Amino acid sequence: MLAFAFTLNGFAQTENKNLNQQLQEMKGYFLAEDYQSFANYTYPKILEMMGGKANMVSATKQAMEQMKSQGFEVVGLRFKDGSKVLKHDGEMQYSLLQVMTMQTPQGKVEAEYTLIAISEDGGDNWTFMDTSNKPKATMLKYFPNLHPDIDIQPATQKMVE
Repeated sequence: MLAFAFTLNGFAQTENKNLNQQLQEMKGYFLAEDYQSFANYTYPKILEMMGGKANMVSATKQAMEQMKSQGFEVVGLRFKDGSKVLKHDGEMQYSLLQVMTMQTPQGKVEAEYTLIAISEDGGDNWTFMDTSNKPKATMLKYFPNLHPDIDIQPATQKMVE
């Protein structure tokens, strides 16, 4: 199990306590490799596209095991630079940068890419959508419910330490 400090430091908190708490819970499950619980925080349309929760859990576990077998391991995850909350088609939407630190055979790499948080119940419950290094136009094509002004930054990657 990965040792990791669960703090809210290092990212722009919103005024929505539920979003902040659920973001940290999702992160904790991912780092603990509890993909069953992690999937509960996945945006429902993504679960549907993947053929359901069980398929998503299986695919995530398989991908992470394959990465580990090749010498790649996630060793840190934090968030920063949150946007303002946008309201669109009955949803609250919020984007922020997800900073993932990975140990690789070549050293540590830090990758930044956009994570989108969506609430369909006025901010009580949030689910998350990883943009997976896809540009805004692609995300809007697959998820037309996204606010046209949602901030999706290009992914970056750099060696650290």
